[in-house]
Amino acid sequence: MRFEPNLCYCNPAHGGWGIIRVAALIPGSYLLFVCPSACFRHGALGAIQHHYKDRISYLYIDQSDIVEGYDQEILDGVDELLERTEKDIRLLFIYVSCLDDFIGTDMEKVTAILGKRYPDILFRAGHMNPIASSTKMPPAVTTFDAMLSVLPDWEKTDDGVTLWGNFVGIPEDNELIRVLNQNGHMVRQISSCSTFSEYEEMSRSGRSIVIKPFVRYALNRLEKRTGATHVEMPISYDIDTVAKEYQDLSDFLGEDLSEKIKDDRFLCEQAIHYAREEVADVPVFVSDSATVFPLSLAVALLKYGFRVTRVYLSEVVGPDQKYADILLNEYPQVEIIQGDHPDSVFRSETETIALAVGEEAAYLSNARYVADISSDEGMLGYQGIRILMDTMRLAMKEKADIRKLIDEYGGIV
Repeated sequence: MRFEPNLCYCNPAHGGWGIIRVAALIPGSYLLFVCPSACFRHGALGAIQHHYKDRISYLYIDQSDIVEGYDQEILDGVDELLERTEKDIRLLFIYVSCLDDFIGTDMEKVTAILGKRYPDILFRAGHMNPIASSTKMPPAVTTFDAMLSVLPDWEKTDDGVTLWGNFVGIPEDNELIRVLNQNGHMVRQISSCSTFSEYEEMSRSGRSIVIKPFVRYALNRLEKRTGATHVEMPISYDIDTVAKEYQDLSDFLGEDLSEKIKDDRFLCEQAIHYAREEVADVPVFVSDSATVFPLSLAVALLKYGFRVTRVYLSEVVGPDQKYADILLNEYPQVEIIQGDHPDSVFRSETETIALAVGEEAAYLSNARYVADISSDEGMLGYQGIRILMDTMRLAMKEKADIRKLIDEYGGIV
């Protein structure tokens, strides 16, 4: 397996969560992008698709600005924005584009000036630099750090537990939410915040659960201020891994959760059995549009007896490397395909009798059946596995309309 750092192909199914949707999760937030006029056409269209257009403005710079610098243009642009808008802005993100990595605008100075000029608004700088996506500090990491940097240090934390890294709320009937509530813990999620004040309460919890790895950097910095602690519970579709995560959570909380989730494991095992019967020997394709760790998902499905034959992904993310090794050594029949390779533009024109998990696998393979799972949204624990299995089982009932799924999924923004 070798991924080539070539020019990338961005297919129509490449959607999901980008920095706009993530930052806009904070109630009362607004985003100003400072960039050349051509830079954000895709983002502007995506913002319309996902109904964030009224949360974003653009300050376009020209060649003379690039040569001379545009610190003052940003200050003047923010003045004009705040004069024009009727929004009650509590937090304004000011994003500069990737060319600023070479120009080096002093954004700390700019935001400091604005903070004094508008004391009722918090200002944070951001970098819209896709060129950093393969580094240790990609836009998702730096954006989340900016988001958490506005959270206050409370004089005293409480027994609440905050979930970090899930963009879509974990449902109230999920076994994790249920047992935490039963044990007296308030569960806080960013998706549940309807006001900026409620968002500020996220840092009041004395404990946190990390669901996706990109939040670690920001959370470690926050915990240095608050004294809170966290446990890792990354989304997994392997039933034994989930059991281990619940044991780690029990140790972290000092509370035995095993009896309260015993029935949830049984229901999960049933869901796997029924899905396996329905899918039978139909080939299964997995893509990283469905999950952060597609190789881990592929190994889990193989373990359950599904006939996984392809995995589409753009890069191997940290913990997924060990599953890449498992696939290469124990399941050499599974193709691992670089989904953003330029050759991917030559997608299959004829329908493939297969079940695709995720829109990108569906589009690139032209699969007949599609399990409509996107970015692990709302998935966690035993319930997450059950949702996946039920979705795969139901997907086998009818031919998928891939174009409709892509339209509903929307572009990444």
